[in-house]
Amino acid sequence: MGTCINSIKMVISKKPIYLFAQILLISINVASTLIPIDIVNMIVQMYQDGNTIKDMAIGILVRFSVLLVLFIAKSFINIWITNMSVDIQAKTSIMFYDKLAYIDYSAHESPDFLDDFTRSLDRGVNNIYIITGYVFTLISILFQSLGIFTKIAGLNWPVVAVVIVITIFYFLIYLRIGYLNKLREDESRPYKRRAWYNFRLISLKYSMEDMKTTALDQLIIDKEIQSQDELIAIANKYLKRNAILGFISDILLAFLYPIMILMIVFYTVDISSHLPEFASLTIAASIMSGIIKQAASTVGLIEENVPDTKVSFTALKMKGKIEGIIKKDIPSSFERLDIKHVNFSYIGSDKLQLNDINFHIKEGEKVAIIGGNGAGKTTLVKLLLRLYDPNSGVIEINGQDYTDTTPDAIRKMVGTVFQNANTYAISIAENVLLRKPKTKADYELIDKALKFSDLYDYVYSLDDNINTQISREFVHTGAVLSGGQTQKLAIARGYAQQSDLFILDEPSSALDPLAEARMYNNMMELGKEKTLVFISHRLTSTINADRIYLFEKGRIVESGTHDELMAKDGLYKKMFISQSYKYLGDSNE
Repeated sequence: MGTCINSIKMVISKKPIYLFAQILLISINVASTLIPIDIVNMIVQMYQDGNTIKDMAIGILVRFSVLLVLFIAKSFINIWITNMSVDIQAKTSIMFYDKLAYIDYSAHESPDFLDDFTRSLDRGVNNIYIITGYVFTLISILFQSLGIFTKIAGLNWPVVAVVIVITIFYFLIYLRIGYLNKLREDESRPYKRRAWYNFRLISLKYSMEDMKTTALDQLIIDKEIQSQDELIAIANKYLKRNAILGFISDILLAFLYPIMILMIVFYTVDISSHLPEFASLTIAASIMSGIIKQAASTVGLIEENVPDTKVSFTALKMKGKIEGIIKKDIPSSFERLDIKHVNFSYIGSDKLQLNDINFHIKEGEKVAIIGGNGAGKTTLVKLLLRLYDPNSGVIEINGQDYTDTTPDAIRKMVGTVFQNANTYAISIAENVLLRKPKTKADYELIDKALKFSDLYDYVYSLDDNINTQISREFVHTGAVLSGGQTQKLAIARGYAQQSDLFILDEPSSALDPLAEARMYNNMMELGKEKTLVFISHRLTSTINADRIYLFEKGRIVESGTHDELMAKDGLYKKMFISQSYKYLGDSNE
């Protein structure tokens, strides 16, 4: 009941006039249900009273005219409600996307969360609207039934008693059917999500190279067959019970009308003297049997859809421990970052990804954080952006504990280029800003960012330059970027954030040596007034860094300038010499 009430409240809050439209619709439904009963009563009564065919025709015409007007009005109201539904569902859908701002990054690593949230996005918006419609349908049926019961009870109250008893049994059966359908949907959800993942793999370009050149396509087919087999097994599990319950409900409904007629005949002592009433009752019985079926079916549909809708409201109430928590802001300009004895492990893991990390970055410094794969470098980036909080230890920005700070304030100050960059099917300009450019300053910033990332010449060689859409998923003239160009675009995007502290996570992993050198030269030139942090396992970025931190297995094992670390004759020197051989061979001395 609570879910139904919440659905109605939400729909009405998005479009208050929706309630008025439904009230009009209910009124029309009640009137159009009772008029046919009244027409039959009038015809028989006028026939008994010896009225002429003309008088009967006039009476019928008047009532049919009213009925026609009601049906026309009902059609317009239904069109009106359908038009409103588009706006209502759009506004409701936006609420779920807005909710992402209040959900912690770590939640997206939970299969349970992904099952529930995708369930909400997939069906929640539609279900909230559908359940609201079902509830108003049920209210309409209730008023229609009361109107018919009033007519029947005035003439033959035992029929009402029998109808109520059969209706209760019928409702209970449909409630059970709805509950079983809910259980089936709950069990099916993980396999449906897997099937959707398989569909994405065969429909998106990024997986096509592997699909065409390896046996990945067969592997995906096998996974799809496995998902579909599970879905079939779940459906079969509930099929028999639903079939039996459906059979019983059909039997009850099939006998409802004859039973009502039998009761009317049995309790009408002299049919000939009560012929108008008898005729009215038979029509009422016919209409009532259809209404009961509709009501029971509607109740079953509500029962079936409530669980998904309940999950949607639960998702809308979710609050993160990090996101959406309003705390103190920090000064808008970066001054200092201090990391003190930080330890961190992912949820469900006993292994420390970061172990007693300590270092400091001052305004304007150029810092390199290096290490092999899995050393903890990217995890550190995520902590600095407060996508996670440390298990222990403190991270301070400008001397303030960042757990006492609104995450948005941190992310405005700290810009990042992530290791695995994404591009989106929007224009290059929009990909750089991640918003629509509006002013001259926006376009100047885009050009500066493209120069910073060494992508400027390529973009302006395109016919539509910065207005070129990336990918050919929607337009034939879209730009298809290479891995290196994608990385350069990500660097431009990071630069366009105009953050005081700029972190580049593996910024050159997809670039050739010459492109890498140009990129670092650009960064040092255009970013000389910024605080830059280069995170990499390649040491090209380290030579001109003010300080280097070498990570290994989640620990800082060496730190200092390039010359200092080379003088130590430790791990850094071994890594640097080893990578130098790749480019210089024996001439590196």
